[in-house]
Amino acid sequence: MRSRILLSTVVPLLLGLVALVGVSRNAYADAESDAEADAEADAHAKMPVIHVVLSGATHFRLGKSISKISLAASAIADVSAFPPDQLLVTGKQIGQTTASVWTKDDEITIVSIVVGYATDEMLVSLKRALPRAKNLRVESAGAALLLSGEVADVTEVVRAEEIVRSYADAASSSGGAVAPRILNALTVPGDQQVQLEVSFAEVSRTALRQVGLNVWHRATNGDYATQLVPPALSSDPAGAAGPDLGLTNVPVMATPISGAFGVLFSSAAGTSFPFSAALSLLAQRGYARTLSEPTLVALSGEDAIFLAGGEFPVSVPQGLGQTSIEFKKFGVQLKFTPTIVHDTIQLRLAATVSDIDFSLGLRLASVQVPGLTTRHSETTVRLRDGQSFAIAGLLSDRVRSTVDKVPLLGELPILGVLFRSTSYRREETELLIVVTARLVRPQAERPPLPDGERSTDPSDLELFLLGTYESKQNPKAVGTPAGPVGFAR
Repeated sequence: MRSRILLSTVVPLLLGLVALVGVSRNAYADAESDAEADAEADAHAKMPVIHVVLSGATHFRLGKSISKISLAASAIADVSAFPPDQLLVTGKQIGQTTASVWTKDDEITIVSIVVGYATDEMLVSLKRALPRAKNLRVESAGAALLLSGEVADVTEVVRAEEIVRSYADAASSSGGAVAPRILNALTVPGDQQVQLEVSFAEVSRTALRQVGLNVWHRATNGDYATQLVPPALSSDPAGAAGPDLGLTNVPVMATPISGAFGVLFSSAAGTSFPFSAALSLLAQRGYARTLSEPTLVALSGEDAIFLAGGEFPVSVPQGLGQTSIEFKKFGVQLKFTPTIVHDTIQLRLAATVSDIDFSLGLRLASVQVPGLTTRHSETTVRLRDGQSFAIAGLLSDRVRSTVDKVPLLGELPILGVLFRSTSYRREETELLIVVTARLVRPQAERPPLPDGERSTDPSDLELFLLGTYESKQNPKAVGTPAGPVGFAR
């Protein structure tokens, strides 16, 4: 009984001692490994570091007589010893390696060699080319180059990257290496968003005056008939069936001018002088006004595109009797690229206003394809915040006069009007495109949507009798819904 009690007491004590010994050994091992890591870190911190430029060379004085050198990666650098204590290091490839140097006292010194780009020369060139830049830095980041700092505008961002890339390409080509990737972390202070307001105004006026005359005469005995018609017009022969005008044997006479007002005169068939005449008179005036004011916002250096119009299909013949469909855009088209340069805004702008015009179209495979009347402007201007610039203007005045006449007879002073057809057309066009650029920033609140005056459908009296197509109401007089509105979740 006493032995059992002794065993139950001694065994836990022994197990505890064993566990304690194991913990102490682990702690000792961890402390030993930490000490080795610290020693290695101290040794690495005390290790001499040699920086050399790619395809360049530098020398390093060790301070002790050198007997032997061993290089870890000969593809990155080349190391030569010059007595008594100097090392010549040549950079061959971007990277890092180490060299072990033995002295005559049998001591070993580990030297770290870092091959990189000529960042100091790059930084000097950057500061010279960009005097307004702040906190410029060029650093090697592995096989890439990190460019950071603050520049005045977007153009300086591009210029800085081009300068750094020129140095890197030159060094890489001479060393046979691949050109590095440039990590551009440059920042531009201030507002970098541009709002462009384009005002496109066009006024077109047309005036047309036309006079034409057709005459017909038949002999009293009915042996012959004579008719005078303008060019490109024809008439039914004498005696053809005509409209019921209460007259007999009167030809169906074509009007000299299509779409014009006409006056028809004809004598009775039993008269001694059967005679018919058709006179056309037309005076036409047209007025058209186009006003478009698109507004677009874009980031500096980025493209912005705006289209208010549509697209219409056009069938395009292909080989083997097949056709394909292409869509042509029409309406108000705007494309611009703003670039903030110092305190000005440089705009590359292309503005187009087009309308469908069937008179300019053609018939293709039994399909009528319309044409486009287009006004296009493309330019590059520079202006300050809030300034306006008239980038395009047009003043056109075209006059066309056409006289179709019978030779000699059409030149008579008074009677010549019976033997000629006259057309006079005048077209005047005034066009102006004005752009306004502004530096903008986002608003904290959503701007109100354009509503204007509330309107309703017109009544029958307003629509048919008064000719009013829209009935307007006072916004204050419009009541609110009598009940809760919105969406329920």
